[in-house]
Amino acid sequence: MADPDHINNIERTLIDNLRNGRYNNVDGIGEGSAWASGSVKVFGQFPDPEALEYPCIMLAQAANGVDEQFMGQAISPDTEPVGEIYGIGYTLHLTVDRDSAITVNGEVFKQRRLINYLMLTCANVLMDTDYTATNTQVLDRNFTGWRDVGYAIESEVWGASCGYIMTFKNDR
Repeated sequence: MADPDHINNIERTLIDNLRNGRYNNVDGIGEGSAWASGSVKVFGQFPDPEALEYPCIMLAQAANGVDEQFMGQAISPDTEPVGEIYGIGYTLHLTVDRDSAITVNGEVFKQRRLINYLMLTCANVLMDTDYTATNTQVLDRNFTGWRDVGYAIESEVWGASCGYIMTFKNDR
């Protein structure tokens, strides 16, 4: 039977990997993990201001929908199930305040250096996350790059945003 919950499975896997700083399917600082679990707060939506902690990642679903409909709705010729290629897009926001710090290989990363580190390693997580356990066949991933990279003087917060689009087979 087809898994009717592809979007939630994808989102949960992505949030878990961002929370652990995990990419290349290896967990552990210096071995494919960007930070120790809990070092970076990950929100699946924009948090209430009083719940905000730094450094943090906010993952916001920006869009989803049918990317390509198959003739006769069969995913593969002469086979069941039916379905389509479905797409989902996210906007990822990073924020780091003046007091944020992460130790990487014995070296402390803070402020601008920390936001640069988070941008690169979040891109690694987005592109390397393994969705095999979700029974979702991911067909394509597109990282759209970081934008709005900057510093807000009034709040002493560094920030950056990026887009991430993926397509998968939605069998039903």
